[in-house]
Amino acid sequence: MPFFIRKRGRTVVNQKSKVRGRNKALPDASRKPKLSKAEDVELSDEGSDEEIPSDEENVGRSSDSDSELERETAQEKRLRIAKEYLSQVEAEIDEAADSEDDTDGLLSRHLQHDARKLKGKHFVPVAEHILEPKPEDITLLKGHQLSLTCVVISPDNLFIYTGSKDCSVIKWDVQTQKKVHTVHGGRKSTVLIHKGHTTHILSMAISSSGKFLVTGDQAAQIIVWNPQSMEILRTFSGHKAAVTGLAFRRESHELFSASKDKSVKVWSLDEMAYVETVFGHQDSVLAIDAMMKERAVSVGGRDNTVRVWKIVEESQFVYNSTGGSLDCVCLIDEEKFVTGSDSNELCVWKVLKKKPVSTVSNAHEGSGECWINCVRALRNTDLLASGSNSGNIKLWKVSHSGALSAIHSITVLLYCIF
Repeated sequence: MPFFIRKRGRTVVNQKSKVRGRNKALPDASRKPKLSKAEDVELSDEGSDEEIPSDEENVGRSSDSDSELERETAQEKRLRIAKEYLSQVEAEIDEAADSEDDTDGLLSRHLQHDARKLKGKHFVPVAEHILEPKPEDITLLKGHQLSLTCVVISPDNLFIYTGSKDCSVIKWDVQTQKKVHTVHGGRKSTVLIHKGHTTHILSMAISSSGKFLVTGDQAAQIIVWNPQSMEILRTFSGHKAAVTGLAFRRESHELFSASKDKSVKVWSLDEMAYVETVFGHQDSVLAIDAMMKERAVSVGGRDNTVRVWKIVEESQFVYNSTGGSLDCVCLIDEEKFVTGSDSNELCVWKVLKKKPVSTVSNAHEGSGECWINCVRALRNTDLLASGSNSGNIKLWKVSHSGALSAIHSITVLLYCIF
């Protein structure tokens, strides 16, 4: 039975402090008491209307002193946050009111837009406006000695970070298309003295704030970097096998890591500490993704399952696939996600449906056997991209119901897209 590894309640653990080989828990008064055991939630075809409530504590920040904040009641805090939010909305409405007389209509649309965005239901159609790229629109950046395995772009779209089997990390400038910084890899024999990776880098992620860059390698090591200076801030070594996937929860510094040791770990980069471990997959966890809710979605390779981890509730949704090994996963929005497999099958799922709502067999064409290496979505839009070993990227349009239709096919040699 899949279960969560838990002490008493959800705790944050500092890796440096250990007593007789066990982690010493740091108190965290903001955590709620947890159930002693996680539940596998069996989904019906129709699903349910269950939603995780949003955390109002993240909406605003008070300008009062710390002592005043400590004395305010929960009701006073909600009132203060609401006033701050309305003041911000009114300021934005005042700026737009000059060009439109219907101020009440503007306010209503603004509130509806924010509510849908917070729930992950804000949807922007962009696929029909995407033009097929020409060969001159594609730029090739050379710098690594071996195959690239992962790539991310900074939230401000100014820099690209790449990881490779040569154990190096390179920071690129988007405008100049040149290397800004290179952290060279080291040999395995220099693992104790080398500042960086000494084995293949397999995964990479950057926080939505742009404050942290993380990389995971074949030696089960996770390195936290300062994306600006490329200095190492911290190294985590909790996994027992290769780190195959990394994902930040949006608008936070909560990090999820997936590994070939069949586990998913949660880390707090604000405290630079380990939080908890969850189990459930029966094979290597090959990919993981997250958005704003305290959830993560992962795929377990040959166990043919997708799991949505509800961290706060200590439960998980389990989805069974009938295709081949599930190698990649990506959230489209808070309600839908897409998976790719080594059987060249692309599937779109809804959180409250136990079966895929859309399946495309033979999604990529090639001279030989094809499999899907990677999938990425432009969040909260109808645009999706998938990459294959056949050397091409396909762009897809995702309908509201989850149906997929191919838009363009771009021929390049790749194993990851961003």
